[in-house]
Amino acid sequence: MERETRAIPKVSGLTQRLFSWSLEDIQNEDLYKTQVEKIPGTFQSAEHYFASFVYPLLEETRAQLSLGLELISRAPFAELICIDKVETDEELLYNVRVDYWRNRSAGRCLDPYRTVPGDLVIFADAKLETFSDVQCLGRKTWAFGLVTEVRENEIEDDGTTVCFKVRVSKERTEGDGKNKWTFMYFLINITTGERIWNALHMSGNLNIIKQVLFTDSKVSITL
Repeated sequence: MERETRAIPKVSGLTQRLFSWSLEDIQNEDLYKTQVEKIPGTFQSAEHYFASFVYPLLEETRAQLSLGLELISRAPFAELICIDKVETDEELLYNVRVDYWRNRSAGRCLDPYRTVPGDLVIFADAKLETFSDVQCLGRKTWAFGLVTEVRENEIEDDGTTVCFKVRVSKERTEGDGKNKWTFMYFLINITTGERIWNALHMSGNLNIIKQVLFTDSKVSITL
């Protein structure tokens, strides 16, 4: 029987930007202080309109991720059974299998946690209780990951998925210096953020958008 899968489109620039952040960046409430400005009521062009929302989106994502790391003791997590690199043109993509999810009903989620595409996770070689625990690990022993594909029929009796594809923020090296990731923690889901980012960076014909937004020679909206 053909396997049903859920997947996200090609990873966006939002994920790439997020993967570039250090822990200090994530904690820094002033990271985008000079770039985040009050969104104006009028715009000089469609490009100006789209650009006005980029840094507010980055700041919102940073704040959500910072909170997710602060509450990591309550986050759903699982122990890794295997993680194998996928031979593909897409960089740093891995097949991941975990044993089972703990803390499924903890944290900020109303429903028990279930892995879906767009979930941002963190891999670590030790159990994590606080943000400080991540900082103490050192950069080489943890990595962010984005769940890109989930197979619908590979679920446990309780409805949790244990097999999926994940794009990671850095190479999992082999040999004596091997990154022995042992645990995987769910942090936030960035599907909505990815869609907004893609919309703000859309290419192609903007004539329809300009016709909707332009009033006289400027873009004008009611906030």
